[in-house]
Amino acid sequence: MSTDGTEPRAALREAMRRQERNCANGVPSFARIAARIEDEPSVFEAPAWSVRRSARLAASLAAVQVRVMPRAVLPAALAMAALATVAACFVASGWGAEGAAWWFSALLLLGAALTVCAALSSDKADVLALAMPLGPQTVLLARLATVLGVDALAGLAASAAFAWWGAPMELGMLVSSWLVPLAAVAGASALVAVWANASWAGAVAGAVLVPLVVPAGRAAADGGMLSAIAQLQGVVGCEATAIAGCVLLAAAVATARKALIAHLEAA
Repeated sequence: MSTDGTEPRAALREAMRRQERNCANGVPSFARIAARIEDEPSVFEAPAWSVRRSARLAASLAAVQVRVMPRAVLPAALAMAALATVAACFVASGWGAEGAAWWFSALLLLGAALTVCAALSSDKADVLALAMPLGPQTVLLARLATVLGVDALAGLAASAAFAWWGAPMELGMLVSSWLVPLAAVAGASALVAVWANASWAGAVAGAVLVPLVVPAGRAAADGGMLSAIAQLQGVVGCEATAIAGCVLLAAAVATARKALIAHLEAA
């Protein structure tokens, strides 16, 4: 026997080859396996869902979010819409119509910041971590869509009531004064609430942003801070505000998983 161990290794390799030949007798050829794979439909090549099915699933998910969200969301949206209408009518009748539209839009946007943060509150047992099979991004997207829908409907009803009472501008301009910056306020509130893991922080961020995005309009004629804000809004433009709001909402949704993991690791 060789002292370097080559003969035992050669014998082992030969034994392994024999075992491989014996086990390969019943194995089909590579061409047969490839043909069978091609004949089987792949899950990645399955037809895409129809628009109707996608809409039905989205509606089902939104309905689930309505049931699990804190009950304070809908009353808060309705209360802030009613407060915005009453305050705007009071300002218009007592101090003129210049600032009535500003207060109306500001209070509606403040209500949106409060409802978004109430919907993302972790005080209840329905935090995003309990919906991990769907993913935090999907849950957050459905929840934000539901809350913004509630805010939009409440705002439209309040705008119609204010216009019927005698708003100082047309209904379309009145609606656009709060609907255009709605995404910016909601996006900032949601992003801060998700990463700070505190709903009050998101509410504060949204409240701070409200005076900067509400169209100053004729309320800036008296000068002061509103005049400076009006100049800033003229430079930025309402289109940029709406785009920035969409970016903030997308960032809140896209980073929801990372934020949740960071909170769990810090706990």
